[in-house]
Amino acid sequence: MSQESIEDQEELRELLYFYLDKMGATQVELSEGMGVSRPVVINFLNKGKKQRLPVDRKNLIKLCESLQKGKVSKKKSKIELESNSGEIESNIDELPNPEKMRELLGKSGVDELLESAGFLPEKTKIIRVTPEVFFQVAQVVTLLEFLDFEDLVPTTQEFLAIASNKIAIASKKLFQENSNDQENDYLKSLIDNLENHPTLGLKLRLEVIDKLQRTWRRLKAGGKTSFSQQEAIRLFMSIAIKEQMPKNLPNLHIRVEKTEFQTLSKYINAGEEYKDLYQKFVRIGYQAECELKTPGSYSTRQIEAKSFDLLNPVIMAKVTCSFSYNNQPSELIEWIYTSGNTILENAIGACSLHMGLTEDIGNISISTKTLDSSIDSLVETTIILGKQQKYQGIWVDRDSMITMLQATVYAAKQWIVDQNANDKLDIEIYVSACKALSELRKRLTRARKAFQNFQFLDDECQPTEINRIADIAIDELKIIPKENIYFSYRLNFYRCYLLAKRLELRLSNTQGNISNLKSLIAEIQKVFEDDEEVKQELVPIQALIQSEIYLYELSCGHEPNLFESHQRSKWLELEEWDSKIKNAIKRGSCYKDPGLDIYKALSEIYGNAARIEFYLSNDKNTLEKAIEHFLKAAHYASRIGSTQRVTRWLALAGRVGVRLGDGNLSIQVFKFADKFANASLTTGHSENFRQAVLSEISLLHGEYLLLIQNDPTNALERFLKALKGSIYLGLNRRICDALFDIFRCSKKLGNFSTKEGLTRVFMGEDQLIESNKNKLNPTSNRTSEKVLDLLCYLWSRENNPSWFQVQSEFSKLATDIWQGWHNDTSEPGTTTKHPIAKRIENESWLCQI
Repeated sequence: MSQESIEDQEELRELLYFYLDKMGATQVELSEGMGVSRPVVINFLNKGKKQRLPVDRKNLIKLCESLQKGKVSKKKSKIELESNSGEIESNIDELPNPEKMRELLGKSGVDELLESAGFLPEKTKIIRVTPEVFFQVAQVVTLLEFLDFEDLVPTTQEFLAIASNKIAIASKKLFQENSNDQENDYLKSLIDNLENHPTLGLKLRLEVIDKLQRTWRRLKAGGKTSFSQQEAIRLFMSIAIKEQMPKNLPNLHIRVEKTEFQTLSKYINAGEEYKDLYQKFVRIGYQAECELKTPGSYSTRQIEAKSFDLLNPVIMAKVTCSFSYNNQPSELIEWIYTSGNTILENAIGACSLHMGLTEDIGNISISTKTLDSSIDSLVETTIILGKQQKYQGIWVDRDSMITMLQATVYAAKQWIVDQNANDKLDIEIYVSACKALSELRKRLTRARKAFQNFQFLDDECQPTEINRIADIAIDELKIIPKENIYFSYRLNFYRCYLLAKRLELRLSNTQGNISNLKSLIAEIQKVFEDDEEVKQELVPIQALIQSEIYLYELSCGHEPNLFESHQRSKWLELEEWDSKIKNAIKRGSCYKDPGLDIYKALSEIYGNAARIEFYLSNDKNTLEKAIEHFLKAAHYASRIGSTQRVTRWLALAGRVGVRLGDGNLSIQVFKFADKFANASLTTGHSENFRQAVLSEISLLHGEYLLLIQNDPTNALERFLKALKGSIYLGLNRRICDALFDIFRCSKKLGNFSTKEGLTRVFMGEDQLIESNKNKLNPTSNRTSEKVLDLLCYLWSRENNPSWFQVQSEFSKLATDIWQGWHNDTSEPGTTTKHPIAKRIENESWLCQI
């Protein structure tokens, strides 16, 4: 028989090591058995995948025969291996002695050795069965070949159900009664009798036994006390099938270790003190969810919804896996996915996203069943990926969620194997991208959460961390090829980059670094211009960036269409953005259902568009519409648990109510927002941080007291608290709002001294003295410094003037801040005035309608 060319001899190398380690074979015995010189055998064992062993079928058959007849060497030669020789090691422990192993090899035959080298087996074709049942099995296999794949799967399931039932009733082949407690532990009985399995190759049989033993011990340690016959059979089948599947990637190991689920959606129950507002809030929320086709929204469409109890919450799934490749130590990685779907859909979504599955295999079919009637029954799950149903995974375990996810991972690995074998995917690049994306999304999630909770002093919100996330994403994009198979990974690294840049935009907008924004916006827009496909996929992130551009243009004061009332709506394009965000939700895209980015984008685009109208419009109808938009923005934020954003949008809705003279709405909004905000604050938060978080609510309360209740003294205290909190975190626009409100309030406080007013808020360790400035301004914000300079000056004045006497100091500083942003972004030599600075000077800004 002529010698055949063998493409991949890795399995042959593993089997030869198995003979050396477990049968007491020597290098001389291997070389003589195969008719190959000893140096060639040594080189093959030592040199890794590039080395080939020149053997044919006769060589391997002769080796098998010689090992059966040979005696174990008493002084076995030690193999002097290179450092890579330790890469191939058997996981098998508690094996029979070498003499017994050689005897078992004689019973198993040569088929396993032939197949490891790429030759057809001696006894059977492809599927190995005993001669007694070959005819019956061949009939079934031949007939099944006539079925289309979509018909084959259900037919196979029916056959398995019938066969399993027959085995449970009649078969004694692998369940011999050799134990008094077999009735309670069929798995142990099966393991004891697998040594005589007629068709599994020796190495494969021992590996299956080893894995069954380890599974048995793990489940026993976890508290499972009995194993039914069905559980034993299905565990055996799942392990035996997996061990016989192609192992083109034997060194890629992914094991699901645990799952965690966090409900993000947060709501406050109805209360008598804000009853009317709550009903309106619920109505607007359900209408918004109906437009998104959220599960649970339609069931209440025809009735008067009174709460959000029937609405599916948005859930974040976190799947933790142990991950290793190429014999490197295992490391834990996290996969995250968020949507309003079930916990199972979110968990599988996390697996699909992080394993980079392409659209054509994104459809997942799941079949799962319990294997016994006991409460601790094992669960079997079969997963099929893609429309062609080519990639399949099976898993049996105790935890149903982990079983389904592990089956998904196993099916996905079959896809990876296939793509790697066809040279469509580079496994080294894939592994690097998978690990990098997991770490990057974890860091990005922490940063987004910190921003969401106003934790601007934490490391996650610092520019260095945000820039690091963006830089890593760009570095990965330089490595990953542009072929379609990598598109999912490229898209998600672009997503990380753009979301990091959006955080940088928000930080600059919030803290008044307006001059930094022009180049940053241009950098982001270039990314969208360079890759149209990314632009089409990431519409929600475009919307998030556009919402920051709204505020940038407001701060600059140069865009004429923004400040012209008849052009503003057209420039904002709110309806167009709403439509584009919702149309981004489609099957096959990275936004197949409403999740974190969708809700965040809708909340920010509606909230910031309404904020523009609150600052600039004097039209009653427009402001009434702005209230609805603020409430809608608050609802979207509540869906993803963004409590501080909820209270911000609610408070701004109340401030619009004050402008409209609606005292009932504004006081109800104040009570609702205050309750919502305080529910997320704990005793661990400092008083300065609490005042920062509540600063927008304090502005609402103060404006209500000043403009509705005509109570300037108590209003001033609220404005000063808002100012102090805004100084603490460098919230620049809120600082300006508070300064202007203090100016309006001071006009009515002719007999109230500045020191007495300041003492009510800046007291104890927060007194307005030079040594306390750093404590009051931990972000070292320039605008905060200017305000503290003014307050410390007023505090130190010996004549202790009234608020009426110093009112202009506050309006002037507010004007200077707005004008400063305008000047910083103007062309050299221009002397134009910021439109809001003009309105502050003529006292028409934020006036009542």
